[in-house]
Amino acid sequence: MQLSPLMTEKSPYRAVFAVFASLFMLCFAELSAQDCIDPGLICPLTSTDTVSVSEGVPSGVPDSFCFDDAPNAVFFSFETLDTEQFPSIDYQDSTAFLALTVDSCATDTLAGTGINISVFSAEDLCDPNTYSEPLACNTEQEEGSQIFIDGLEPSTTYYVMVTGILGDDPDGTVSDCAVFLSVSGPAVEYDLAATPATPQNQQIFPGASADLALNPDFGPYEWSGEQVNPTEGSAVAASPQEFGAFTYFAQTEINDCPYREQFLITVVPPVTPFNAFTPNNDGFNDTWEIDRITEWPNAQIIVYSRWGAKVFQATNYRNDWDGDNLPAATYYYVIELNPIDFSTEPITGSVTIVR
Repeated sequence: MQLSPLMTEKSPYRAVFAVFASLFMLCFAELSAQDCIDPGLICPLTSTDTVSVSEGVPSGVPDSFCFDDAPNAVFFSFETLDTEQFPSIDYQDSTAFLALTVDSCATDTLAGTGINISVFSAEDLCDPNTYSEPLACNTEQEEGSQIFIDGLEPSTTYYVMVTGILGDDPDGTVSDCAVFLSVSGPAVEYDLAATPATPQNQQIFPGASADLALNPDFGPYEWSGEQVNPTEGSAVAASPQEFGAFTYFAQTEINDCPYREQFLITVVPPVTPFNAFTPNNDGFNDTWEIDRITEWPNAQIIVYSRWGAKVFQATNYRNDWDGDNLPAATYYYVIELNPIDFSTEPITGSVTIVR
């Protein structure tokens, strides 16, 4: 077997290691850990499953890497924004962040321990001769770290090699570290262009619908939530029937990675009638107030006695009813808001005149 120059320059042990690596990889091609044949997929803002580097396989390492050997390499991959599939994407920022978390690590107090990690592209992940110069390369990461990556090209698959060793070559032993990764940043995160732009602040009144929309280029979407129609598509209507906060989710998949958008719709009372007033001309609480009623000029208000007799009626109410010398008692109201562009149920309740 003739060795590549990549395998021979840095260490006298490199050639022996390369032969061993080749044989080892042939024997363990079906290894369940993420090897060069089947790297684990890193999806934006989603952590990978925890993988132990002790289950990795030996791999050759080019001279451009910041570490010499990878006796127990595990491999991952992530995709940058696919401008070929989605030409409308404005790819202006080529940066991303790769977060490495070391879940647990067998340590050696004398030799020390560390995780080595490199980010690169490759024509053939199983052939180190095709590896590009790394965009990021870090050694001896003992716990967790966030690695800044710049210069990422769009529509490109990038690979992450993670390896580790206790002590120094050639006496070091393969480290036993459990790691998981996540990636984020403008070069990898799709903007689904939610409408409205700040959906968490949207409020509606009972009987109304909230229009929710996403960029149709990234669909198809599946929706979930209270009274959402339709449940598939880029634009839906949410029509919750009760007061309170309701969460809606839209999910799609891009290049095998899930993407999710969340909407929060709050159904609020359109008006809030006070439940009592004291018409005694003291300048305080002398009339029946209905909060926000002036925003509903078509509203019709009818007040009844306990016997069902109509005692007051008004349209375009201005919070000016003083009880009309009615006796102190509890009365019952019906408020019809009569909005123009949607329907609402009548608002009913009681109001007490206190004298």
